[in-house]
Amino acid sequence: MRSTFTVFAALVAASLVATPLVISASNALATPDHSDAVAMPAAVTPIEVVAMPAPVPAETCTRKVRVVYAGYGTEACSR
Repeated sequence: MRSTFTVFAALVAASLVATPLVISASNALATPDHSDAVAMPAAVTPIEVVAMPAPVPAETCTRKVRVVYAGYGTEACSR
């Protein structure tokens, strides 16, 4: 029982000692936040904006109907 506790205590002590070493080593090997590269301006292509005319209203009658009887159909469809 004592040997198990001793092994556990040794593992805890080793992890407490190793943690700051691992963190400092990982910070030392990390890439820096700043960059020495020079940013080049991107090529900008101008876009021409043209006003579009209003859409033409659609006809009210979708089919051409031949009126046979008087009073059949509407005036808009008689074309």
